[in-house]
Amino acid sequence: MYPRPEFFKGAKLNFAENLLFPTEEVDPQSPAIIAATEINRETVSWSQLRERVAQCQRGLKAVGLKEGDRVAGYLGNHTNAVVATLATTSLGGIWTALSPDSGVHMALDRFQQIEPVVFFADNAQFYNGKTHEVMEKVGEIVKGLPSLHTVVVFSAIPDRSSELSIKPQHVKVYTYDAFKKLDTSDSPMTFAQLPPDQPIYILYSSGTTGNYYSYCTIFKPTDVKPARRAKMHRPWCHWHPYPT
Repeated sequence: MYPRPEFFKGAKLNFAENLLFPTEEVDPQSPAIIAATEINRETVSWSQLRERVAQCQRGLKAVGLKEGDRVAGYLGNHTNAVVATLATTSLGGIWTALSPDSGVHMALDRFQQIEPVVFFADNAQFYNGKTHEVMEKVGEIVKGLPSLHTVVVFSAIPDRSSELSIKPQHVKVYTYDAFKKLDTSDSPMTFAQLPPDQPIYILYSSGTTGNYYSYCTIFKPTDVKPARRAKMHRPWCHWHPYPT
C-alpha cells in the first residue's frame, strides 16, 4: 500500500525501553540473556543487561550519536551485539549488522548505502573450531565508509589483536573498554520518545537477483518496505519509494 497510512498518530515510545523494561515486572536477577558460543557460555541478568546498555549508551552519547544516525555492526551472535543494538535504538539511532564472516565487498555494498557514523566490530571470530582473523577486513571496510567518525572494537577473542591494519584519518578507533571510559558517570539511561514509524534496524536482500537492497524495519514488526534503489538518500526513513 502506498502511500502507507500513519498508524497510532500522536503516540510516542521507544523500542529499547520496551524490551529492557517490559510491562510485566521481572526479577532483576533473573536471566535476560543466555548466550552460548563455541568457546563460552554466558548468562546475563536483567540488571546486568540494563547496566551494560547504559554504559554503551553513555559512550554513544559521548561520540555524538543523534536521532536518525545509522550504526553498523560487524559482529557475531553474542551479548555485546544485543547491547550495542539496544543502546543505539534507545537514542533513536538505526541499527544494521552483518556477520564478521562476510567479505569486504559484501559489507561495503550494504553499508555504503546507509552511511553509518559509528561502526562496532569484533576483533576476531571463532567458528568451526578455529579462530578467524577479521581486523584486516575491518580496516578495509572502515576505509570504504567515509561517513564514519567512530569505530569500536569488541575483544571477542581476547588473545587476538584489536588493532586496525588500516587507520583512516577520518575516524577515531576505540577498544570497547576505552569507549566505555569516555563517560564514566553513573547517569541513568534515557530513551528517545519517538513515533511508531521510527526506523529500528535495516536488513538487506540476498543480492541473488542484482544489487543488495536495503529494507528498513520500524517498531511495528510486520511493516517492512524496501528502498527502490541501491543508493539510499534522505528521507529514506520516510518510506518514499525511489525511482528505478
